[in-house]
Amino acid sequence: MSLKDRLSKRAQSHENGYVSFSADDMKKAATHRVSNTEAYELLAAAMTTSSHITEIDKHNNNVNIDDVYPCTAAECDEMEQLVNQAEQAVADPNDEDFKDAVIELRSIIDWSRKKHWTFKWSLIAGCVLSIFIMMYVSEDATRDKQKAQSQYNKVDNWAEADTTIAFDQCADIYYSTSSKTLTSHNLYKAQTLSTKKNAILLAEQNVAYYQNSLDTAQTRDAIKEYKKKLKAAEKEVEKLHEEYDEINEMSFKKFKKYALEEVGAELSAAKSWARRMWFFYIYVILLIPLYIYCSHQYGYNITRHRAERAALDKLQKWGFAIASFFLGTSFALEFFPTIEVTTHYSNGSKTKHTESNPMDIAIMALKVILLIAAAIVFCVVSVFIMTYVTVMAFKRDHDWSKVGAATKTIASKGIDVASKAAEKAAEQIKNKNEQPKN
Repeated sequence: MSLKDRLSKRAQSHENGYVSFSADDMKKAATHRVSNTEAYELLAAAMTTSSHITEIDKHNNNVNIDDVYPCTAAECDEMEQLVNQAEQAVADPNDEDFKDAVIELRSIIDWSRKKHWTFKWSLIAGCVLSIFIMMYVSEDATRDKQKAQSQYNKVDNWAEADTTIAFDQCADIYYSTSSKTLTSHNLYKAQTLSTKKNAILLAEQNVAYYQNSLDTAQTRDAIKEYKKKLKAAEKEVEKLHEEYDEINEMSFKKFKKYALEEVGAELSAAKSWARRMWFFYIYVILLIPLYIYCSHQYGYNITRHRAERAALDKLQKWGFAIASFFLGTSFALEFFPTIEVTTHYSNGSKTKHTESNPMDIAIMALKVILLIAAAIVFCVVSVFIMTYVTVMAFKRDHDWSKVGAATKTIASKGIDVASKAAEKAAEQIKNKNEQPKN
């Protein structure tokens, strides 16, 4: 394919680093077309201004075509200057290949200096789906927080009472904090003691198991190991009995404080979870405009970080492929065969009907799991890539050293003002104390 035939491809190929000729092609043209030797040599030099090209690559004529594009504004200026010099040095202005080469190089310079939108709608779609998911999760977390607050208030409003339960008379049922009856001091204490007794009985079973294992152990190492475990299990039983007695003997005031700490821990966890979900919900909402803003990049910046963008594209490709696999598998389960029963009658007639498949419930559960997995992978990959692109763009496109210096200066001035104010106040107090009393 000739140079002229390949030029039509350059418009859609700039972002991928497309160049229809190499610096070596220009050097060969300089050898064969003596009248424009200097001009072609200048074009060859213009194609090696990029910082992606090392001196070794230039020396060995091993310049990757993708590396011809300039990576900075300064490299754009240098490349344009060499192209201008080549046009001034041309002896045969009718050389069509030279004209086409100049047009393409100027097109590359022009593309590199302009800003281009690089955001992807597929990633934005994943972030939008994340917003809806986080909206639901955030609302659910808020309801959990309100429920935990209600439980805390119930304990805080207990009427004063007092009760103790002997160990033999106590039930041994396990109650989680959220399943205990919070409206009554006596019931909550009974359920707390029941949970503690349940733990004691389980610990005593461990003691019995280790004792039996110790009695039947044959080797010295096994005996040593089971003695160690038996001792730890006996200490655990002793500790749980002490905790049971301590709780059982608590006064109303002490037990109420204990209960408030117990339900307060769940309230704190619920509040923390609700805050995190709310923060992430706001974050994914703000991420979309920030991502779009940061995706308006100069061409030379796109070139400089082309390898990084290729890696992110590969991550997106594989992530979306996995999400598509989960989604496709979920839809494919729709075609899982049903049980068809044919009934034959004595008069020769027959009827057909389908019966419920015992696997229907499992298939439905698997479909839901696959759909959730597809959504999670789609959203996580989208939000991660958008976050990375946004953070790196802010880091690279802004001079944060000036911001840091300005912040340091403001802080220093604030400290100086505070120090002077403190010194002035101390001096006023000293002068006041030194005044003679009437």
